[in-house]
Amino acid sequence: MKALLKSMTFIIIFVVFVGFGVSVYVLQAPPVEQTKVPKLQIHTRTAVRGRPVVTSKPLAYTKDVYRFNLDRQYISNLNNDKLERELLFSAALTHRAKLKGAALDNALRTETDWQKMFANMTDNIRLGPSTPILEALLSGEEWLLKNATGAGYIVVKTGNQIDIYLPDLKEAFSTNKTELSTDLEVSTRQTNKQWFIKDKKYGQTYRITNGKENLIVYQQSKYEILTLLFEVDLAAQASLAKGKLSQELSQGFKIAKIPLAGRAEVSTIEEGVSWQVTDLSMTYNIRSEDDRLKVYLDLESRWLRIKADDNIIGWVQSERGTIFQPPPPIPSSRQLAKKRLLALIETLKEKVGILNEENKTQDTASR
Repeated sequence: MKALLKSMTFIIIFVVFVGFGVSVYVLQAPPVEQTKVPKLQIHTRTAVRGRPVVTSKPLAYTKDVYRFNLDRQYISNLNNDKLERELLFSAALTHRAKLKGAALDNALRTETDWQKMFANMTDNIRLGPSTPILEALLSGEEWLLKNATGAGYIVVKTGNQIDIYLPDLKEAFSTNKTELSTDLEVSTRQTNKQWFIKDKKYGQTYRITNGKENLIVYQQSKYEILTLLFEVDLAAQASLAKGKLSQELSQGFKIAKIPLAGRAEVSTIEEGVSWQVTDLSMTYNIRSEDDRLKVYLDLESRWLRIKADDNIIGWVQSERGTIFQPPPPIPSSRQLAKKRLLALIETLKEKVGILNEENKTQDTASR
């Protein structure tokens, strides 16, 4: 019996020792690092400035990246905010149903009032006064109808009727090795002249311009947002606790060429850990990290600091673009275990606290 108790005691001590070692290993898991930075995709060609004020002189101008050209037929998609092939309406061929090949091609060109047909069969698509051009894609079977602007519609013979479709712009993007997701937003900047396609899932925006002969597709450029501005000695923390900026912090803003108004306000986010500086339409976050005070630019600020290329770092107004946040980092199994272990510890603390309160209540009642 004594031998069994001795063995059990040894096993329990061994399990506790191993469990303690595993717990220490898990708790020392490194934090989940965000390897990617948020980016600003510029909506329009705009100036990159040397400091966050409109009076500063431009360092450079942003530019979109050319991708490919498209046939003007896709104007019909863009004007209707629909990028995939879609049936608009069907119409009977009537006496032309028996015609085939070139005879049907000619009859549809000369005997069909396309303007009247579109006006009667659609709510908002009008072909204009000029006679549209009908091009045979497959004689007697399929045609491309284009109006004066170049906007195209696919006409397909189905039995004794014709079906009129919008073209497939998504397929045209795919043919040019650019995939679009299903979460898209199309906007018209200027009718028949310029459009934007915002791909929310893939975090891309494309500008499409009506050129001399084709539609020209540009991808709007993304630039890294540089959030870390500067850092100072931890001694500057004393002034932050009083709601003020130390001379060292003020000098840091000055060296970074960031003008601060006299009404800049300092507020505590987490005592001894983080603070926020609000200066008119700009917001800065100060955090105590690695025995230093690090000053970061808040993404809610009116101006954002970007890296246009290896040589140009400057500021642009945030309203000129869209901020794309990087996807959250994927934690390792050790980091996940650490999260679960910390949650378990907090739960045990709460239960111990409740038991202590109950014991105190019982002691008070017994007295």
